[in-house]
Amino acid sequence: MFKVQSFGFFVISLLLFSGVSIYGLFHMEEPNALFWAVWAVSSLTFAVGTLGFLYAGLRELIKDYRRHGNLWSFLYDFFASLKLAIFVMLLLGVFSMLGSTYIQQNLTFQEYVDKFGVEKAVWFWKLWLNDVFHSWYYIALIVLLAVNLTVCSIKRLPRIWRQTFGSERVLKLTEQREKHLKPITLKVKSKEEVIHFLAKKGFKVFMEEEEGKTYLFAEKGKYSRLGVYIVHIALLVIMGGALIDAIFGVRGTLPVAEGSAEDVMYVGAEGKPYQLPFAVHLLDFRIKTYGDENPNVREDIAMAVSSYESDIEIIKEGEKVAKGTVKVNEPFDYGRYRLFQASYGLTGGVKSMGLVIVDKELAEKEPDRAVVGTLELGSGKVEEFKDMLLSIDRVVLNIHNPDAGMNGELAPAVVVKVLKNRKSYNVPVVYDPQLNVLVYGEMEDLKDFPYVFFMDGFEPQFYSGFQVSYHPGTWVIWVGSIFLVLGMALAFYTIHRKVWVRIEGDTAKVAFYSHKFKEEFKRSFIRELEEIHSSREQ
Repeated sequence: MFKVQSFGFFVISLLLFSGVSIYGLFHMEEPNALFWAVWAVSSLTFAVGTLGFLYAGLRELIKDYRRHGNLWSFLYDFFASLKLAIFVMLLLGVFSMLGSTYIQQNLTFQEYVDKFGVEKAVWFWKLWLNDVFHSWYYIALIVLLAVNLTVCSIKRLPRIWRQTFGSERVLKLTEQREKHLKPITLKVKSKEEVIHFLAKKGFKVFMEEEEGKTYLFAEKGKYSRLGVYIVHIALLVIMGGALIDAIFGVRGTLPVAEGSAEDVMYVGAEGKPYQLPFAVHLLDFRIKTYGDENPNVREDIAMAVSSYESDIEIIKEGEKVAKGTVKVNEPFDYGRYRLFQASYGLTGGVKSMGLVIVDKELAEKEPDRAVVGTLELGSGKVEEFKDMLLSIDRVVLNIHNPDAGMNGELAPAVVVKVLKNRKSYNVPVVYDPQLNVLVYGEMEDLKDFPYVFFMDGFEPQFYSGFQVSYHPGTWVIWVGSIFLVLGMALAFYTIHRKVWVRIEGDTAKVAFYSHKFKEEFKRSFIRELEEIHSSREQ
């Protein structure tokens, strides 16, 4: 049983309170009476555990301070504490989970209100949960964990170094040291037999003879003791990379219309502009439906959106330096920048509109020759036809219901700006030919304009919303991760072992040390040595 004032009780109460609170916040639409009862119990337990832990911790700190006698020694031991490391890692784990799973980061305040309600949104804002990984407390926790890891390593390394690499580790198994090393007695045929056996098992053997006695010291795997410190260094490097990302990294949104290029993204809930060192040119945007991916899919879901993707170019200093496709769950990397396909929508513009140009006079006299040409227009483009310059001036995606048009229900009407003989005309083009003629006929300004335009195909212009993240500490984290794997392999797959032997005649006294699995190593060593000895006697 955990005592109320114990660290274990505090940890359990923290995890219980966090779990119940997260369940109520994010997994229940409307908390009921049972939840509030459980939450009250978990809150009371956490409060009792916290107060008890603080009381016991304060008493222990006072006692430690008196024992150390000076502030620096006391602080040194405090920052080397395992309890401090566990506490910091627990808090980092809770905040990381909230920031990476439950609370989408860097949304606007209104988006949090729409998603969670006003009360929760206000608390998310006050507690920096809308940008956890750049919050002051998250950075402070990483720094505190780094300090703890550093001090802990410095405190324990000298003793391990002496035991592993110091000259005092090579001890002779004298009668005076038998009490400490507790050797066992074995029968052996010769010292060569023991030396050969140790060498075969991978030990480096040192031998010394004195007064008719042979002393052997054998060792292997001593570098495994450094594995944990390589892991510590790797973790410090990773935390350094995380700090670089937290302080200097940035993540924002970059909306780009089809056919356009943008180099300014918007960061944080406030939408602060951030100048990118390159521009993203959106070549094409595509919406994929389940029917596109599988022709045999059911009709009721065939038109449902399954994915969307963007073909892009990266333009830097006026040159195309990279090209690729950004898909949902398939980001595009350029240097230390990563682009995610986050959203899409209609810009209210035109990607492509076919235009049929009809001569009014010929339409009355020779209808078969009335069509004098066709061309394709798009927002932001200027096209030339005979003695005219044409561009799209205004667009309504649904002339009957503009709001429905922005939701993809198309019944478009477009005003084409025409410059002819230094005179400007606003020419209407409506999706319905009959309605088009009706609207055209009501415009007095077009009496002297010789043409009528008809719509022949219409594609609305989409924008692609990219989430762009810049992680300057990524390469640091990769270096740390490589060292972490090497350190763990060294720590877990090699074992530091030592054997001391004193041989007198056919009797050997053998003592053992193993950093891990000592008893298993001792049993197997004795069994194998006895088997060799008995087989040679036969």
